[in-house]
Amino acid sequence: MAHGLQVWNSDGRKMIDSTELAPNTYLANLTTSAYSAMSYPPSGFTAGDLVLARPVNNPTLLGGTRVPIGIGRTISNTQQFFGSQAIQNAGHTEWPNTSGIKTGLVKTQSGNISGPAAGEYGLDVYAADNSTIMFSATRSTSVKILAQGSLAGGQSFTYTPPTSLDYNKVYGVVNGTTVLNVPQAFLFPSWEFNVMYSFYTAASTPYIIAQNKVTSNNQNVSGWLGGMFSYMLVYDPN
Repeated sequence: MAHGLQVWNSDGRKMIDSTELAPNTYLANLTTSAYSAMSYPPSGFTAGDLVLARPVNNPTLLGGTRVPIGIGRTISNTQQFFGSQAIQNAGHTEWPNTSGIKTGLVKTQSGNISGPAAGEYGLDVYAADNSTIMFSATRSTSVKILAQGSLAGGQSFTYTPPTSLDYNKVYGVVNGTTVLNVPQAFLFPSWEFNVMYSFYTAASTPYIIAQNKVTSNNQNVSGWLGGMFSYMLVYDPN
């Protein structure tokens, strides 16, 4: 039997849950970014935000199986999501994500929640300035954490959402990702940095792989350690 504290408001929204890690977050700026507008971070980002990304519905697939999601190269002083048109236009022969991606931001509720509407009832917690709302029981749009952890070099993690969840509402937190190809230079072979998520949207049971791998000619580079990749998969229940 599970034990803990849960508090729900009259609208069915969870106010407090001692078993979850982020019930008091605020989901904002959900948008679809076109192939021509896949710069990172998305509009509305402020320091400390978690950046979410996932494929669009019915996306372009790499190899007919998956959609890589992560941060790619910097082009003209602007960082891009992997697969963006800006990367292709700069002459890099990497996979083009012509479908674009869906993005969002996870912010803290404090300072990001608007004031109540006329006649609205519920619990709001204000800061000492009596104007900054730190928590709202009625206007929060929290996310549910599905999986999180750290991957050392060469490791991967596979997550299959249960059928009770809408696969098209599962996002990866991409702040710590890196996806790019380094072409061969003289005797040094080409390398592919794949610190990212792969969404297998076309599988009979769709799933997601988070990985921290470096490959060369589609083979894992033996002995590669690299840094740790802290992955997180979240769900938009709103």
